[in-house]
Amino acid sequence: MIRKEKFVAKTYAGLEEILLEELKQLGAENCELSTRAVTFEGDIAMMYRANYFCRFALRILWQVGHFTFRDNKQFYEEIFKFPAEKIMREDGTLAFSVTMKDAIFATPLYAAQLAKDAVCDRFREKYDERPSVNKNSPDAQFHIHIMGNTATLFLDSSGESLHKRGYRVSSHPAQISEVVAAAMVKLSGWHADCDLIDPMCGSGTILIEAAMAALNIPAGFYHGPYGFSRWKNFDKKLWEKVMDEADILDDVPVNFYGSDISSRYLGMAIANVEEARLEDFIKLRRCAMRESFPKQTPAVVIFNPPYGERLDMEDIEEAYKEIGDTLKQKYTDCTAFIISSNIAALKRIGLHASKRFTLYNGALECKFMRFDLYSGKKKYEE
Repeated sequence: MIRKEKFVAKTYAGLEEILLEELKQLGAENCELSTRAVTFEGDIAMMYRANYFCRFALRILWQVGHFTFRDNKQFYEEIFKFPAEKIMREDGTLAFSVTMKDAIFATPLYAAQLAKDAVCDRFREKYDERPSVNKNSPDAQFHIHIMGNTATLFLDSSGESLHKRGYRVSSHPAQISEVVAAAMVKLSGWHADCDLIDPMCGSGTILIEAAMAALNIPAGFYHGPYGFSRWKNFDKKLWEKVMDEADILDDVPVNFYGSDISSRYLGMAIANVEEARLEDFIKLRRCAMRESFPKQTPAVVIFNPPYGERLDMEDIEEAYKEIGDTLKQKYTDCTAFIISSNIAALKRIGLHASKRFTLYNGALECKFMRFDLYSGKKKYEE
């Protein structure tokens, strides 16, 4: 009988429900919503699968311990019991991070130090050698969540955050997270049944995420080594079997169009699209938003305009008015989705939003808004 393990998939606030549905579709069991996370159960293959396929997760944590403790001594002893030698070698590297609430420890740093000492002492007792600390790229990254006198020990199976897909070779100064871009495509209701346009494409993230979704390219297809690949119990054959589950399409009957007024940013988009090997699908050109238009309709328009951090209020509101005018004049029979943290500027678009979602672009709380641009009967449905 295959042992069921407990996992936590971390994500951004507002994306918990679509992550839960995604995990269910991948075969995860007993999925439950949490704060910026989804808990679920499955085997080790499911852990590999979640890392490779999840578009809306930031990292996958494997629960390897859960205990109560009275004092520092018992906390140390419980961590000491964990058979870390099954995960890492005595000459390997490790790191601990701690989040806590109402705990007996003065600081999370002290709890992390105590836990690190416990693991290292176990290795020293068994092998007369101990691992070293590497906070940037450890072989084993441990996380401990402490609530009162209860602690849960996790291993980070992802390593580098899953939002770092691996196709970005050039970065926009105000780029959107790949996970948020994928969520925008998902929440739009677009199912690769019409063209998708980003008229302010920056480094091309939204277009790339949309093309990946349409072509069934796994979110982790370009990702570098995962945290679990450095563990002693890494099952390479199982991992290869999970990767073989991907059913990547050769083509889709729609096109992806992107444009930007900046030749510098368009160059970034071109470099990223080429790195993702999607240049046959994503067509890019330099032009201002007001000069853009759909090649055919209906089409879905998704974009991330500037929020105004580097523009004064009058300029940014005028820019958003121009966005609204362009959508009304040139994008009839399309559906537009815009994300922004600038609520005052969004009002200048001059269109009624038929749907609103709250998303977070980094630390910024944003509104993701849908605008139906139909002159007659609605042709596009979710």
